[in-house]
Amino acid sequence: MIDQKIINKLQKLLALSASDNENEAALAMKKAEELMREHNLSVADVALDGSGAHVGSAEVCGLTKTSQTWEISMGSFIAQTFNGRAIRTRNSNGWSFIFVAGQTDLIIITDLFERLRSTIKRMSQAYVNSAKGFTRTHGKSLHNSYRLGMIKTISQRLERLKQNTAPTDNRNAFGMTGTALMVIKDKAVDQRVNRLFPRIKTIMSRASRVDGNAYQQGMTDGNNVS
Repeated sequence: MIDQKIINKLQKLLALSASDNENEAALAMKKAEELMREHNLSVADVALDGSGAHVGSAEVCGLTKTSQTWEISMGSFIAQTFNGRAIRTRNSNGWSFIFVAGQTDLIIITDLFERLRSTIKRMSQAYVNSAKGFTRTHGKSLHNSYRLGMIKTISQRLERLKQNTAPTDNRNAFGMTGTALMVIKDKAVDQRVNRLFPRIKTIMSRASRVDGNAYQQGMTDGNNVS
């Protein structure tokens, strides 16, 4: 039976190893690795419950009173790509996403979500303006179809990005593997979500009717988003 004081000390060292201060992080990781070796422990033994990872949350409000399928899908795909979660909630203005992820990942998720959302809106408006006079489809339906097409392509690109940056079992200078560290981070994110939303429910988005031409053009233009 390992002394809980040892476990607590190791958890604090692992938490410090995520510091933005490189010297502090390296020193903490070195001490943690030495202590684990001394007591024949692994990272999973010490922090499988997620206690060794820094996790935060951030709220981003939706664009409209009612949530839109393309916006919900995009937020979920981005969060998944960067090992986070996207929880949809109601607020006084309508709805919002609560993103939960590691501190660095959280910055990337919220920034990318807002940037892509703005880009998709701009490109959607340009497409609808150019399509006027060539189709009888209502503008709102064209916007929705085009945006869903863009999200389809963008989600595929995000999936490839996730695959190309997946953690490996190669050990770093401190004897840690990327896979082990990811297990800790995922546990920490799940715990944060459960604390914030103890009664969370999974709700499937309703299927949307789409205009085929607008959807296909959106899929094509999704490749042009940086």
